[in-house]
Amino acid sequence: MSEKSLWLFIFILLYASFCFFWGVRGSRYNSDNPESYYLANRNVSSWVFFFAATAATFAGLTVISQTSLVFHDGFQYAGTAFIAITVPLGSIFFFKRQWMLSKKFGYITPGEMYYDYYQSHTIRIISVLATFFIAIPLLAVFFGATGYLINTLTEGFVSRELGMWVISTIVLFYTTRGGLKSITSVGVVQSWLYFLTIITLGIIIYSYIGNLETFGKSLAKVASTNISSWGNTNGYGGGDYNGYFALPGVIQWVAGLGKNEAIGGPWTAMMIFTFTISFMGIILSPSFSMWSYSAKHPKTFSYYQLWGSAVIVGILLFIFTTYQGIGASLLGANAEINNNDLSINKLLPEVSKENHTMLIYHIINLMDEYALWLTGLLAVGIIAALQSTSAALLMTSGSIITRDLYKTYVNKNLTWEKEIRAARIIMMLIFLASLYLATFAKPAMVIFSGISISIAFQFLIVLLGLVWFPWITRGAATFGLIIGIIIVILTETIGQQITGNRLPWGRWPLTIHSGVWGLLFNIFVCFSISAFSSITKLDKSRLHRDRFHEFLNDYMGLHPSRTKLRSFAYVITLIWLFFGIGPGQVLGNNFFGEPGAGYEAWILNMPSIWGYQLIWWIFGIGLIWFLGSQMDLSTLPNKPIQENDIYKKPEEIPAEDNYIDKVGTGYGWILILIGLAIFSIIFYVYLV
Repeated sequence: MSEKSLWLFIFILLYASFCFFWGVRGSRYNSDNPESYYLANRNVSSWVFFFAATAATFAGLTVISQTSLVFHDGFQYAGTAFIAITVPLGSIFFFKRQWMLSKKFGYITPGEMYYDYYQSHTIRIISVLATFFIAIPLLAVFFGATGYLINTLTEGFVSRELGMWVISTIVLFYTTRGGLKSITSVGVVQSWLYFLTIITLGIIIYSYIGNLETFGKSLAKVASTNISSWGNTNGYGGGDYNGYFALPGVIQWVAGLGKNEAIGGPWTAMMIFTFTISFMGIILSPSFSMWSYSAKHPKTFSYYQLWGSAVIVGILLFIFTTYQGIGASLLGANAEINNNDLSINKLLPEVSKENHTMLIYHIINLMDEYALWLTGLLAVGIIAALQSTSAALLMTSGSIITRDLYKTYVNKNLTWEKEIRAARIIMMLIFLASLYLATFAKPAMVIFSGISISIAFQFLIVLLGLVWFPWITRGAATFGLIIGIIIVILTETIGQQITGNRLPWGRWPLTIHSGVWGLLFNIFVCFSISAFSSITKLDKSRLHRDRFHEFLNDYMGLHPSRTKLRSFAYVITLIWLFFGIGPGQVLGNNFFGEPGAGYEAWILNMPSIWGYQLIWWIFGIGLIWFLGSQMDLSTLPNKPIQENDIYKKPEEIPAEDNYIDKVGTGYGWILILIGLAIFSIIFYVYLV
């Protein structure tokens, strides 16, 4: 065994020990009732939610893919980092209201909430099926990536399959034993490892490049050529620019990937807009909607939305992963740049377009000559990032299938002791199904994982009806959801395989993401049926739904002093959507200097599109703060929720002792300051 492998196993052992500790400790808190096991007793504090939810939402989905795709597609793909804004934007509109309903009525799973509101078994069953087909492919991808990492860093000493099966059992143990209590506790450390790993990898690339001026001048030389995975934009986006440094227009009227592809690259302004909006599906899915029920109070969400997602994840994606992906091209990973003598150094092995996901492993290997212990630590950081999202999916999907399928339709008289046993068995079956997919059906794993988030995005209409628009009927929400999922399938690769490649379009026709294609048809069907039901007065359940909305409006109303800001909120949101992630993005191609004009012409000493993205990211942070705090979308309810309280009867809770009056943030900010101090020391050591 090599010394590098030894360090890797040492850090894995330390990490596994921590996870097993919380698995055992968490099991002490989940034996009383379903709320304690599934929702950590609805008492997850602000700082724990801040760290754990941030890692669960983003870490597994971005830790490997973001750097590698930026390397492959350039700055046009870097625009997808706006998920750091659109994901919390989606949670702002839904998390607080879902929390209020779960607090009042004691919901544990979203399926229970959907059924209670819509009185529909169909929507409940669809939510179970969607959860199943969302969780298993994604879990397979995360587990497979873990095994591949172990195999690569041990230089084949441990096979991908063995590493995947052994390391992934860590997730199974602490998830099934400790429930959400263990997941959130482990998630705090996983988030630290995720942050530390991305930042350290960025610092490694920076240290080899030299400084920002060298970086900028080297990029300017590349920008004056046509070296790009997609060639030049040929007039799309304002000029004939290198596709690595510009968006190829607002939209392109093409059939999609696999048929006739966009000129200059697929990431048009419309593609980035629809992709980042569709990525909301991760928090709109039943799996992550369930997380909103676990918070101690809704102000908790504001920390996750503003500081966790918009600020920290924004820094990681817009700055560090972008620098890693682009910087790797200048350090030997790009064969074309090497052949034209435009690289700064040739430290990294050349990475082909087909194997770009290997990039992050090669960056880690740069530390072999200097600090083998750091190689092991970074590897465990990636494993922790993958497992943070894996644990969240495994826990919530198992819970949903147990309560919304098994307990509801198979064994209605299930006692709690038998229910927790059934939940653990179902989680284990999901775990085994994921590993089987990752081991024996890799093509299916890739195909199904590609549609999972887009399918989850279709629940947007269900949630809109649930917490915002009472006129959306049961039938409208049901048929809209079904049609939306069908359209997603037909605008993805799987649609071509099902139809024998007979469809006239490919993947993402017109450079519009499948999630939005599904939503467009979803909205059309839903609104048409709702309008017809209203005109013909066939909607017999409107009074039932109105009671939910009356409760929400009564407890959530905007503070009187800020009602005049409502129109302003609409305006600034639309402006940001248009210029930040919408058609206005193409202005960034040359707003701060044309890509090929040379370094001296770049006003910000960086490619114009990158500077433009950074500026609108900062504006996006302000938008999240304004909507969450000033528009009361992520603040405390305007009065205590006491009726039908799931812990005590209303008369047993004095007003002065309700949760709304005692919502301290605990020790979270102390830990955040400690974390910032650690990051500051790292920057000082490496940059000074």
